[in-house]
Amino acid sequence: MTKIDLLTTDPLKKKTSALILGLFEDEKTPSPLVKAADLALGGEIARMRKNGELRGKAGETTLLPTYGRLPARYLLLAGLGKAESLTSESLRKASGSAASLLRSRNLPDAVTALALGSADPAADTEAVVEGTLLSLYRFENYKSEKAPEGPYLLKSLSVATDRKSEKAAETGRIWGETVSRNTILARDLGNHPANVATPTMIAKTAEDEARKRGITVLAYDREKLERMGLNALVGVAKGSDEPARLIVLEYRPEKPVNDRPFLLVGKTLTFDSGGISLKPADKMELMKGDMSGGAAVLGTILSVADLGLPVHVVAVMPATENMPSGRANKPGDVVTAYNGKTIEIINTDAEGRLILADALSFGIRTYHPALVIDVATLTGAVVVALGGQALGILGNNEELIERTRKMGEETGERGWPLPLFEEYFEQIKSDVADIRNTGSKGGAGTITGAAFLHHFVDETPWVHLDIAGTAWVDSSEPYKPKGNVGMGVRLMTHLLKDLAEHPLAGSSKAKAAGARKARRA
Repeated sequence: MTKIDLLTTDPLKKKTSALILGLFEDEKTPSPLVKAADLALGGEIARMRKNGELRGKAGETTLLPTYGRLPARYLLLAGLGKAESLTSESLRKASGSAASLLRSRNLPDAVTALALGSADPAADTEAVVEGTLLSLYRFENYKSEKAPEGPYLLKSLSVATDRKSEKAAETGRIWGETVSRNTILARDLGNHPANVATPTMIAKTAEDEARKRGITVLAYDREKLERMGLNALVGVAKGSDEPARLIVLEYRPEKPVNDRPFLLVGKTLTFDSGGISLKPADKMELMKGDMSGGAAVLGTILSVADLGLPVHVVAVMPATENMPSGRANKPGDVVTAYNGKTIEIINTDAEGRLILADALSFGIRTYHPALVIDVATLTGAVVVALGGQALGILGNNEELIERTRKMGEETGERGWPLPLFEEYFEQIKSDVADIRNTGSKGGAGTITGAAFLHHFVDETPWVHLDIAGTAWVDSSEPYKPKGNVGMGVRLMTHLLKDLAEHPLAGSSKAKAAGARKARRA
């Protein structure tokens, strides 16, 4: 991975292949760095702006040779859009676009001043690092002729900051590198073909990564799951020849701030054919990415451990395939989940909620968490509702839902809340069992999916993230090369940190803090 360091001296005086500076749209007064660079280049930047060749629009990148007038061989001007609309996400995207241009020109190193002078150097440095590293990602494991690393890979990036911001910027650098590394791990798992990324392989990967960090890990096989009563998960798994796994990871630091763990549950469906309710052949190959929720919770717990956050976290990953066979679930079958609820299977392609049902109830009843977050490529309906721009957020705790939404805005993994009105629960009532696995009326598939999961969280504060529309991209975006995105790692890592520092209202920590405040008053 690209080596990242901080630069606290004048970036204009640093010898490098490229110096990255930001330009705002309709900028009347350029930044001091841009003015100084323009002076060194004999007013070329100003001329190009006047001629409309440089507009500063978001996503615009221009590479100018300096001809020895600056220590940098090239000046890379990255458009930032309107100054009043600048966010960390703007810097993340601009850094991704800049890194892609550097890669295409085979430039091995660069200095970026995009976060210099930031009001929030930690967040903005993190964004610049993430945008760069995630943009450079390529999945070429199965190509016989791989692009040589050499000059094709940006080897080093110096992030310019000032002395007073150095400590905060260093925090941002560490977060950016750490979370990007684990996002890339999640991307890799989602991009591997299903004949490689099997439940066994994912369990082995989780075990290897966990042991490096002192995270405990268990992986229950199908026979054990059957004896334990996780019949909803076993029912999906029995149609496949691939062994199923329930992967459980626990990170418990020496002095966790939370009395009870935070529980993460991720759908880890390594291939989804639809089962007996077979999917159409078109784009079925993308169903290798139906384990993106599990990859996200794995990347998150690894990030928490790597960053040394004082948070007790448990991650549960129900891993299996959904295949048609003589043993597979049939429409009309009834299974009994871990918590005793009976489920009528109307559509075997609504299998994600079945494996999540058992994973949620197992995690809650085994670990008694303070809260639970589940993440899943659960429904195609979320694409209809929100497209590829936002993940769906649902749950039973309004504070947790809103804090998740706000953290999505900050991390660039945006989501939007959807309702869980009582009428939606009526749609999943069954005539022959407690509930059915699809709604009885058309529409609102994302919501009825969440209503189904609600039956398995008891009274635990819970938020459900449906990432089916955001887990992969069909064409490259500024820091998202075509393929699996690794969606959710950044959002959940920051959310767990925030929840540790500011407990949910009503939690034991929040009540204790309120009592201390009352005593002081």
